[in-house]
Amino acid sequence: MQFHTFLLLWGNILSLFTFHCLYKRILFSFGCLLLCVGVFAQAPAKRALNAVRIHDKITIDGKLDEPIWQQAEKATGFTQLANHPGDGSICQTAVSILYDDGYVYIGAMMYDNPDSILKQLSARDDYSNNTDYFGVLFDTYFDKQNAFQFVVTAAGVQTDSKLNGDNEDGSWNTTWYSDENINAKGWSVEIKIPYTAIRFPNIEEQVWGVNFFRSIRRTRELAYWNKVEPQKQGLVGQSGVLNGIKEIDEPLRLALIPYASAYLNNYAGSNSYSINGGVDVKYGFDESFTLDMTLIPDFGQTRFDNKVLNLSPFEVKYDERRYFFTEGVDLFNKNDLFYSRRIGGVPVNINKPNDNLNTNEVVTDNPLTTRLYNATKITGRTTHNLGIGFFNAVSAPVDATITDTITHQQRHIQTSPLTNYNAIVLDQALKNNSYLSFINTNVTRKENSYNANVSALMFRFSDKPNKYSVEGSMDVSQIYTTSKPDIGERYYLKLGKISGNYTWKFNTLSISDAFNPNDMGYLDRNNYRFFIFDQNYNIYKPFGIVNRMYNHIGIDYYRVYNPDVFQKFKIDGSNFVLLKSYFAFGINYELQPFVGYDYYEPRTAGRFNVFPQNYTISGFISTDYRKKFALDAALTYNWFLVRGSNGYEIPISPRYRFSDKFSMIYSVSCGNYIN
Repeated sequence: MQFHTFLLLWGNILSLFTFHCLYKRILFSFGCLLLCVGVFAQAPAKRALNAVRIHDKITIDGKLDEPIWQQAEKATGFTQLANHPGDGSICQTAVSILYDDGYVYIGAMMYDNPDSILKQLSARDDYSNNTDYFGVLFDTYFDKQNAFQFVVTAAGVQTDSKLNGDNEDGSWNTTWYSDENINAKGWSVEIKIPYTAIRFPNIEEQVWGVNFFRSIRRTRELAYWNKVEPQKQGLVGQSGVLNGIKEIDEPLRLALIPYASAYLNNYAGSNSYSINGGVDVKYGFDESFTLDMTLIPDFGQTRFDNKVLNLSPFEVKYDERRYFFTEGVDLFNKNDLFYSRRIGGVPVNINKPNDNLNTNEVVTDNPLTTRLYNATKITGRTTHNLGIGFFNAVSAPVDATITDTITHQQRHIQTSPLTNYNAIVLDQALKNNSYLSFINTNVTRKENSYNANVSALMFRFSDKPNKYSVEGSMDVSQIYTTSKPDIGERYYLKLGKISGNYTWKFNTLSISDAFNPNDMGYLDRNNYRFFIFDQNYNIYKPFGIVNRMYNHIGIDYYRVYNPDVFQKFKIDGSNFVLLKSYFAFGINYELQPFVGYDYYEPRTAGRFNVFPQNYTISGFISTDYRKKFALDAALTYNWFLVRGSNGYEIPISPRYRFSDKFSMIYSVSCGNYIN
């Protein structure tokens, strides 16, 4: 233990030397975090824009030809986030906001040479292709942490998402309207957002955070109206202010969606059919809280998963594709305690029939999913920035059928009883991009099984300029059977310097061997603890032939929780460089200088796989995606200090864009691994 602690400290010194940073700088930063919170310089003044009430109709055609657009106040003077942070945009942009009793309207004119505008078509919710785009974000509660974001590309593709700090939830979708128009002055866009699509406080005059942004793809420029600094955390908190929206009536947010479905299955010449029906309900209690209900839902139209052949000891986490569980669940997505695929998922005792077979019996029917009776969720945020979420669902019991191959008699074994799923979340947004949250999930089963309960407290506190922060969580899981409850714990703490060219963080995690949130959440493994120290030195402004550069080095130290034994020690790093020609290259490396022990792969308690000392280095190149032809290539080399074991892999991926609506990407990889 003492030897490994010495290695950890020595690795820290090495990493500090790599970044040409003195150890006293870390001590000073940590002292500032503990003793000097709140004494830094005041945040820069925010820009403000006034919205204009209208009474005439606006046609959403992207042309901005209604006179009111010319009369409204303009947001201009955009500042680059990239490529030259802090400099003015190379092209002028003018944005205005209008509103009426039902909608808020955004009109933007992006001045440019129309022949230079890139407009490659993409799927909805994707604006990463070779296309210019314009976007707006609304922080409707002005808590500087949560926002609604809407983006329109020059090809007319829409993207909508929710922002929480620096996290973007692209699974959120709503109904809104937009159109774009390329003209002699550049390109323009009109956006029409109904109040039913967003949430805002019930006050006479709204005060929203707002920011507009524009990407000019051919120069890779990204510019914001209210200045956004790349070395600072918290995109939403760097927004400007929108005033003037007043005396708007709360919209009626009510939707009833009945459905009916019919299925006909043919298997081995035998037909079966089913007819289903139900209803979805969405109702807005007020301007802040929304009720969603589904009765006897049928998710037959949901896109299938791309199944994974899982040879690892860990469960595969699949994305949620059922609309009811993707819309309005961002409040529940904390600490991975709400994994909605558990609801209506695999029966809890699906393997039980195979363990209860008599002579000549086989399992002839064992459903892989449970059927939901109903599901309800209530979500919203109060005027005091308290987010509240409540979720409840009930699933039907499931039986497997066992058949005697001689007598053909059948019997049934229950694989999942009547089950109730429940979750509640309280999320209090605080000043300075801070928060305090509580979440509880519980699963109650009627009979012949067990119940589960998980509670977690999460927090984050930052100083006023958002330069230093400390965050963490404490979780407790309880599994109730006929005997004494099985209780497990998880603790997490992270602190560090989060803004500036040089940043660092220290975080530690401890998960007991009894911690299990997987009746309603997702945890791929438990029974371990780690200590990690990371450093980054990033250069955001161009110099010489370099556009920007990112550098990282980290030290990880892992132990098993029970028994308390050493597991792994590694040093890893990465360097990324983007040239002014938009040719990118980088290098990654990882060193494990001591024998490691994998206690998961054997799948047997008390056993472990020995992982010898090894070193990995890889590099990559990526050419300019703005050109019709581009190429990605990489080389990875790995060697172990036993038996001459080594290996390499070379992936190559050329791509060609034939037009704005047709492109092709080809990928090939070759490699060789010895011993």
